[in-house]
Amino acid sequence: MSKRLNKIIAMSIILVIIFMSIGYSALNKNLSVSGELTYRPKGNIRITNVTQATLTNATLQYADFSKNEINFAYSSTTTSATIALKVEVTNYTDTEMGILKIENLPSNATITDYTLKTKLTNTSGALKTGMSTTFTITIRPTAVETKAITLKFDFEPVYTVKYIGFSSTSGYKTEVLKGDTYSQNFGSNGPGAVYISMGGSAVSNYTYTNKVLTVPSVNGNIEITVLMASHLYYDNSKTGLPCDDVQCALDEINRMIK
Repeated sequence: MSKRLNKIIAMSIILVIIFMSIGYSALNKNLSVSGELTYRPKGNIRITNVTQATLTNATLQYADFSKNEINFAYSSTTTSATIALKVEVTNYTDTEMGILKIENLPSNATITDYTLKTKLTNTSGALKTGMSTTFTITIRPTAVETKAITLKFDFEPVYTVKYIGFSSTSGYKTEVLKGDTYSQNFGSNGPGAVYISMGGSAVSNYTYTNKVLTVPSVNGNIEITVLMASHLYYDNSKTGLPCDDVQCALDEINRMIK
């Protein structure tokens, strides 16, 4: 083997060792970025900013946020203190969304520019992909205290409510969040009986008493149909029968038997 080739091999080995040493050093070093920069990956729908709106007789110790949580601490100096946080939420999905609940929210807290269990909107209407909205949460301590709170947001999709066969639906709910309970008082002129489907399947765990309809644990779009005395409504998800009156159903069953 020539001396030239030996030198090339030796240099190659040295270079490999050097690169491996640099790589190992980089992997074991804590890299940092100067300034206040926090990387927050985009999710389906998430909190994208939290700022201090107003403080009265209180100081804000810190405030941070993640996809669906706000962590903050305050110190109040009187029982008339208020801590207001402005919250920005951005929807990265193509589905209309809302906030079903906020865990750990004090009972005397108020939310301005949004109502829980409703659709999130802004001045352009419902939030579309990439659109944001803001609202303010105001905490009112009942004692002189220093306290840390973690607010957990439950974001859920919005389902529609459709009414079939009603003479009037003015004032009736047209939307409900997943996981919420649908409840509607139809008043004295409400139908005698109704047929309920959710997500395309019949619903059996509902109550209809004194013209008040209640459907718990919503998990799909709801259709409410006035049930006429001359019609038979049933769950046809297994039989596949398309008709809804008694004679039609009997005819279809008779054909299947033959």
